[in-house]
Parts: sequence; structure tokens; C-alpha cells
Amino acid sequence: MDCGAGVSLCGILTLETGEGSGRYQHSDPVVHGLWPQESPYGNSQCIAPDNSADATSLFPCYNTPGETKDDALWFQDHEWDKHGKCAGVKDVTDFFTQVCSLSAGPLKIMDAARASDMDLVDTANQLQRSGYCVWNT
Repeated sequence: MDCGAGVSLCGILTLETGEGSGRYQHSDPVVHGLWPQESPYGNSQCIAPDNSADATSLFPCYNTPGETKDDALWFQDHEWDKHGKCAGVKDVTDFFTQVCSLSAGPLKIMDAARASDMDLVDTANQLQRSGYCVWNT
């Protein structure tokens, strides 16, 4: 992903329909993470947080139905270590507050699409019609 002229930080909000297999199968659509597109995925810079301490609690959008709290905390910590620490945020709370806020609208649309038995293409089209860019499926 090319961030564009004069843009030093860009990324992708990654969501799951829940209709995948294994770890990607859930009863509802869920947030996966917010990924700065640094090399080799793009030309975003890695901008470290002011405070890199880990979270002490589970953020609401990572409270995935059917997953144990320990598994959800592990995954949330993984997302922070792998992606959040390059996202140009103040700290872990800033990062996950933004992730939960950014994902709320698209997840609502994905919930409704799933309830209407829309397939992946129709779900992506509904997201696009609602003003959300779908980068890849």
C-alpha cells in the first residue's frame, strides 16, 4: 500500500466475517486488527508509541464470543506487539480505543449482512455502499 504523497502513516483495518475455518470461525463478525502498512506491505513509517506498556485488561471489541478470556488477551497482546507499537499512537489504550471505534460501524453492517445470509461478495459490496473501502477479501 502506498500511503500517498506527504502521508507518513497508513494502515488497514482488518475484520473477519466469522465464516472462516479454525481460528477464523466465530458466531459473529469480529475485529482482527489495525495494521500499519510498513515494509514489505507498503511504505508506511513505523511510529512508536510514547508508552509501549502492554494492556492490563481486555478491550470490548476483542471480547470475541466463544473465545476464552485468556485466548482473547493473548490475541490482543499479539496485535499490540505486532501492529500497535508502530501505529503512531500514544499508548495501548489509545490504539485499542481507535481500533474499537473504527471497527464498530463496519461490524454492524457485517452483522446485518450475516443475518441476511449475504455471501462475502455481497457483504463487501454492502460495506462499500455504506462508505467503507474494502481493500481485499
